[in-house]
Amino acid sequence: MQGFFRIKQGIQRTFGILFISLLLFGLFVPRINVSAEDISFWEENQVSPTLSIDSMRDILHIFVNGQLIGSVIGHWVKVVQPIQLLQGYNDLVLLSQTVGLQNYGAFLEKDGAGFKGQVKLTGFKNGEIDLSEYSWTYQVGLRGEFQKIYMIDESEKAEWTDLTPDASPSTFTWYKTFFDAPNGENPVALDLGSMGKGQAWVNGHHIGRYWTRVAPKDGCGKCDYRGHYHTSKCATNCGNPTQIWYHIPRSWLQASNNLLVLFEETGGKPFEISVKSRSTQTICAEVSESHYPSLQNWSPSDFIDQNSKNKMTPEMHLQCDDGHTISSIEFASYGTPQGSCQMFSQGQCHAPNSLALVSKACQGKGSCVIRILNSAFGGDPCRGIVKTLAVEAKCAPSSTTSSSQL
Repeated sequence: MQGFFRIKQGIQRTFGILFISLLLFGLFVPRINVSAEDISFWEENQVSPTLSIDSMRDILHIFVNGQLIGSVIGHWVKVVQPIQLLQGYNDLVLLSQTVGLQNYGAFLEKDGAGFKGQVKLTGFKNGEIDLSEYSWTYQVGLRGEFQKIYMIDESEKAEWTDLTPDASPSTFTWYKTFFDAPNGENPVALDLGSMGKGQAWVNGHHIGRYWTRVAPKDGCGKCDYRGHYHTSKCATNCGNPTQIWYHIPRSWLQASNNLLVLFEETGGKPFEISVKSRSTQTICAEVSESHYPSLQNWSPSDFIDQNSKNKMTPEMHLQCDDGHTISSIEFASYGTPQGSCQMFSQGQCHAPNSLALVSKACQGKGSCVIRILNSAFGGDPCRGIVKTLAVEAKCAPSSTTSSSQL
């Protein structure tokens, strides 16, 4: 990947509402006139003016004269933010973000978004200023979006500057760079784990928004869905980002000089972004003899003829990505296996020939089918118990396919 360029968006160059999936931005811009008497009053009393909002949801970014001075996160919380103003006219920008809207429950139409109550400035010589009575501007879109600087032919319309690796993370910033496509036919993904929150485009195609949220370190443990539901039940991936990989369709890429453009809202480390080819290396499956057979095995008569239905046998289907074959069977147990993918273990009931039979049926093939049947495993390993087949397999590129990774 080549070096990065950036545009510090600067909130004075940002207009109004930016729609990103379920995220809604509202931009409110009143102008505040500060007199010389106000400046003297603050200096003499060693105080600063304060922005006060009775209630807001969900995220608020506060800008004064184009500079971010504070952010607030919460659901209908009060905002009290000290600010610094200059003599003369000052632009106060409140960037309000709503993350989803309530779509169920009583009185959902009254929940609303943005601000509620009074918006005011306190600490002035002549008392507080009620901004609710001011004329506010409210416009739509980002200048970079209007100029379509994420398009190959339009990106030069912006004034890009070189970005050095030691540059500090900045908010509301456009970044661009160029990269070569990984060799081979494997799917391609963009690793955005080093970034914060924003949107990404490749060769003018919008690959979506990203938001690198890290899950809490605590709360993951043994999973048991029995009992009452609660949000922390069966939590996984503790301490890790919820998502870092973002798919780039191969059809969007050329061999070299692919344009990557990002709009970053909260700050990130663009030099740690990477583009890699991805392939499924481990596949797992777990099918019991109580499972219904595959849909293609059914015929209209089966819904009428109970005897025909009973004769059909459940099947396990294993398949690697295109151009890959099953190189090895890491685990196979027909009986009462325990655990989950990559953590399977044998239970008290186990057919000893499970691994050998599955390896013979699947190894070296792109896909295979195994019937979940006692006779397929040399008999019933434990009578009176519902048996399950659990398999973990490794996939590898076939001899006729090459792949590489950046």
